[in-house]
Amino acid sequence: MSSSSSSSSSSSSSSSSSTRRGIAIIGAGPAGLTLARLLQQHAIPTTIFDKDASPAHRAAMGGSLDLHASSGQAALRAAGLWDAYQRLARHDAQAYTISDRAGARHISIRDLDLGRPEIDRPQLRRLLLGSLRAGTVRWGCKLRRVEAGGTLRFERAGTEVVEEGFGLVVGADGAWSKVRELLCTVPPVYAGITGYELWIVDPDRTCPKVSEAAGDGTHFAFGDDERSLNTQRQSDRSLQVLVYMRKPEGWLDENGVKDHGDREQVRELLLKEFDGWAQQFKEVLEAVDGKVFPRNLYMMHVGTRWLHKKGFTLIGDAAHLMTPFAGEGVNQAMQDAMLLAKEIVKRGLGDADAAAAAYESDMFPRAREFMQATWESQQERYEPDGNEKWAEGFRRVVKDIQSGTSVKDGSRPDRLFSKD
Repeated sequence: MSSSSSSSSSSSSSSSSSTRRGIAIIGAGPAGLTLARLLQQHAIPTTIFDKDASPAHRAAMGGSLDLHASSGQAALRAAGLWDAYQRLARHDAQAYTISDRAGARHISIRDLDLGRPEIDRPQLRRLLLGSLRAGTVRWGCKLRRVEAGGTLRFERAGTEVVEEGFGLVVGADGAWSKVRELLCTVPPVYAGITGYELWIVDPDRTCPKVSEAAGDGTHFAFGDDERSLNTQRQSDRSLQVLVYMRKPEGWLDENGVKDHGDREQVRELLLKEFDGWAQQFKEVLEAVDGKVFPRNLYMMHVGTRWLHKKGFTLIGDAAHLMTPFAGEGVNQAMQDAMLLAKEIVKRGLGDADAAAAAYESDMFPRAREFMQATWESQQERYEPDGNEKWAEGFRRVVKDIQSGTSVKDGSRPDRLFSKD
């Protein structure tokens, strides 16, 4: 059984129909939501299709994000959401500690505004969703196939739904983008890092010692044994715990854990993996009492690009998937949305394809630079002197801020990742 939103193939392929239907965005993540908000400010028709059954499906998923001045923050300013963002932003969460596996601290930053306040991922999503016109997002639409002529075939509640006639289809559908498959034959590759995302729900009550050590921000701990254990405070005082290791891609399937959502099985495994670490880190693992998620990290090859295809483009992870080791994923995604919207508004919906081509010509070199910085940062973190190199990056930024020097942010990899 199938249904279609278009009355006929001829009308949906016409210029007037494309203008009427506007822009189709696949994916209601930060990139897609930001793009929709920016376009709706200029009365450009926009529809988002997302596979989640409802906004509540991922309401509690994901940790805290630091938005950067010239990318994520700039996009929120352009979207008219700056004041609302400021009410949610946690400036006190810009506290950073870097330790080695013995517990020795290489740097600890407190009470310094780095210009990158934290916001919980669910809060950012709700902020963006709440700014859109009612009915903008069509939930429960899982994209099955994209056809070269612009026809989109979704599955919704067991039924095929066909959508067509859009002036531009924007893939904002993340790491395993279906839209990307039409544009680019290069899939994501395993980045060599695997592990788990874990949670401590109420650490102030259940493990005050662990909570105090974690502080109000992020505590990075990288060992010389190709392992890391990081904690990050959330707005509700819970702690996200990220445990990563250099392992072969199939390690999660071969490590003996039968159920990766079983907290006790995963805890037992990780306590063995981190046996040589200081007691304070073992106490973090012992305190975990929330949900557990296995995490293999993937990335696009640095510099991945494609020839422009009429009627389509990509933003965010769909365009330039990176690992989290430079904190640029969401920021570059929101910058993509801002720059694509700017090009569409400048040219008008009738010339949306030219706008997409212009956006891509800017995005490819910019993304390459941040992808390279992310890859170098990831490699460096797991090297024997990675902690000290990482701490030195923070020292440069602190010195610049304290001396009144303006730190470049968003136009190129910043002083955390470059000595230039």
